[in-house]
Amino acid sequence: MTALLLIWIGNSEAHSLGENMTLVNAVEKEIATEIDHVVVYQQGAQVERVADVSVAKGVTELVFTKLNTSIDPNQLRVTGNGNFTVLSISHRYATDTLSGAESARERNDLQRQQTALSQRINEINAQRVLFDREEQLLLNNQSFTVKDSGVDLDRLMRANTFFRERFLAIHEGRKAIDEDVKKIQNEINDLQLQMNALPPFQTETWLEILVRVEADATEAGKMLLSYWMQNAGWTPSYNARVADIEDPLRLEYQALVRQSTGEDWDNVGMSIATGTPSSNRSKPNLTPIKLDGAYTGRAMKGSVANAWLKSQPYNPNIREVRGQLYDENGSPLIGAQVRANNGAYTTTDVNGFYTMAVPQNVSNLSYSYSGYAQETINISQPVMNVALSSSPVMLEELSIDMEEDAESLFGGRAERRRENFNAQAPNAMNFAAVEIGYSPTSTRFDISSKYDIPADNQPHAVRILSHELAVEYLYQATPKLDPQVYLTALFTDWEELDLLDGRMHIYFEDDYVGESQLQLDFVEDTLAISLGPDPSIQIRRKRTLREDRTSIISGKREYQRAYEFKITNRKRSDIHIQVDDQMPIAESEDIEISALKLDGGALDDETGQVLWDLDIPAGKSKTFELKYEIKAPKEMGLRVE
Repeated sequence: MTALLLIWIGNSEAHSLGENMTLVNAVEKEIATEIDHVVVYQQGAQVERVADVSVAKGVTELVFTKLNTSIDPNQLRVTGNGNFTVLSISHRYATDTLSGAESARERNDLQRQQTALSQRINEINAQRVLFDREEQLLLNNQSFTVKDSGVDLDRLMRANTFFRERFLAIHEGRKAIDEDVKKIQNEINDLQLQMNALPPFQTETWLEILVRVEADATEAGKMLLSYWMQNAGWTPSYNARVADIEDPLRLEYQALVRQSTGEDWDNVGMSIATGTPSSNRSKPNLTPIKLDGAYTGRAMKGSVANAWLKSQPYNPNIREVRGQLYDENGSPLIGAQVRANNGAYTTTDVNGFYTMAVPQNVSNLSYSYSGYAQETINISQPVMNVALSSSPVMLEELSIDMEEDAESLFGGRAERRRENFNAQAPNAMNFAAVEIGYSPTSTRFDISSKYDIPADNQPHAVRILSHELAVEYLYQATPKLDPQVYLTALFTDWEELDLLDGRMHIYFEDDYVGESQLQLDFVEDTLAISLGPDPSIQIRRKRTLREDRTSIISGKREYQRAYEFKITNRKRSDIHIQVDDQMPIAESEDIEISALKLDGGALDDETGQVLWDLDIPAGKSKTFELKYEIKAPKEMGLRVE
């Protein structure tokens, strides 16, 4: 016989490989397996167990035991190689007593004693009923007088003595009953303590796969069991490290793997796959868009954009959701609310991004923003980007103090949770060799290192790749709004890196500076990563001119404003910086606005933005000025800052 490779989808019935083959009684041989490799998808994991087997001449039934009962035997695959023939495959469930079996007789004896004592209490309490009846009888017959009864005083005294003695006897009888019941109850409690001290009766149930094989001689081979587990998955995480702006950016790509399958993955080979297997491999179909009213078409935009997302079922295994909220034009919604039905919520940042841990027993999230129709969507994906549509009705009811609202939104930031695996590890990590495989629907990273992933549903970092990227570093500043100078890394070949949306931790000059969200949905040619403010570059904006006067010749009111900017580069390297400011724009033909001095700045006439592109040598400063004039009829009474 030649080496055999078998692929089987399990069934509760045994499968015969030949119509006329007679299956003889086979010797069972238990085979222990261990998890060798796991392919983790974004939702779910393919677990592979291996075992070395040895079969004697004749028919042997290999019993692969101690398998998790959550495995669907109808979707379990068995493969193997060796000089033997597989006759049939089946499955069964086995149960074993873990503890308490040896004390079952003692436990039963103690329970019988408890039952007997409880019966004794019932018998004693029956005596209490007799006392109660006698007492009631005495009470009903003690109220009579000599006149009423026709008896003499001596007989009356004897009757009173009788009543007194009986009432006293009843009292003493009840007291004795209470003492007996208390004593017996203490005995029952002692017996219960004895039972509590006994080992609990516990059982374990597991799945067994039975593979019947036949060999012409004693043979050795290898078997592999592969099965799907739902309660597992991973989310991307990145470290962006910049040692110096003269150096390339190092992008470290990691997977945060979670699993609660019921079996620990100890020292297993690991593969990370970007896709998720699905029983539905066909594209979704469009449904007709029906307009019903003057505003339906506009309101439908968000709904249409979210149609696929809203069609997906709830996934209870997702523990964190992140994404971006945007309007019908693709612009991010700042300060929008993401709320769970238990009251927990978060808000989007200045780029419309949000991250939210999913509370227990929460199956959907509601997305809302002032002036926009609310969307409620099942938690089905780890990344959920949601479009909201403006609502004309809500806009009519809206009244906002923009200054107050902006302060409430951005006056303070909710602290974002960071995974502790790298929050205190600023140094670059070592990454093992990785083989990358591609398919039409996913990318698979086969990692040479082995990992321990316990079944605790907590994130565990698996290092995938580290890229050194040639980037262009650009400093940017808007001193009118923020006195800090921000560093941005720009690179163009990001599509070749097989990146997914995920959380990014940023390190600059070996210091942890914060985190951001890598969102690729709206990135076109150039991917920008903000590295945060650089305190070694200072910028100052100062108003140098504020002059208002009325022209004698034209009779118009004239306003002149001037601002001086000074940038100081305290770094040891030259920098390129973009600085933007603005001039007012006129919304009336009676208002004239003219730039008097731009110092090399580029003016956008439509927006009024003025942009300077500057190169500043190391250790040097540069000063420039913005000056403009406004002319308007004096009766307009303009208020110019």
